[in-house]
Amino acid sequence: MVAEANDAVLVERAQAGDRDAFAQLATRHSDRLTRFLITMAGDESIADDVRQESLQRAFTHLDQLLDPTRFASWLLSIACNQCRKRLRADVQRAHAGDEALATVSDGRRSALSSLVRREDALQLALAIERLPILLREAFVLFAVEGLPYSEIAAITGATEGTLQVRAHRAKALLRQQLGAGSDTWWQRPQ
Repeated sequence: MVAEANDAVLVERAQAGDRDAFAQLATRHSDRLTRFLITMAGDESIADDVRQESLQRAFTHLDQLLDPTRFASWLLSIACNQCRKRLRADVQRAHAGDEALATVSDGRRSALSSLVRREDALQLALAIERLPILLREAFVLFAVEGLPYSEIAAITGATEGTLQVRAHRAKALLRQQLGAGSDTWWQRPQ
C-alpha cells in the first residue's frame, strides 16, 4: 500500500505539471510493464516500442486518471490496449519447428525464467506466442503477472467470468501443445 500512496502523490504532482514526478512513476513501473510486453509481444524491440507508446499515452492522458492510487493498473491497461493494436496490425505469429526456436530472443526467455525452468522457457514462450491475442492476454496477466481476475477485468474491460474462460482456454491450448505435464509450469502458489 505504500507504493500506491507514493504513486498517488506522484500522480497528483504529475497532473499539476511536474515532469520529474511522471518520470519517477515510469521508472517505478518500468520492470513490470516491460516484462508484460515482452511476454505478450515475443520481441524485445516491439515491446520497447509499445512501452514507449504506452508511457507517452499515459503522460498525455494523465488528466483522465480519476483515482491516482490506481496508476499501476491504469498504465498496464494502456499498455495492454497498445499491445493489442500492435499485435493485430503485425499478425506475425506463424512459427514452425527449429526455425522458430532460433528466432526467440534472449530477453523473451529471461522474462519467463521466473515462471518455468530455464530449459522449458523457450518451449513455453513459443506456445504462449501461438495463443490468440485475447487468450494470451488473460493468461499472461493471470499466470505470469499474478494479477487477480478483478484487476485484470479493470485493465482489459472484460468481465471476470470471461477472463476465467479465456485463461482456462489458454491453458487448454498450451496443454495441447506442450503436454499434460506442462500444467505445473504456470501454477501459482496459493
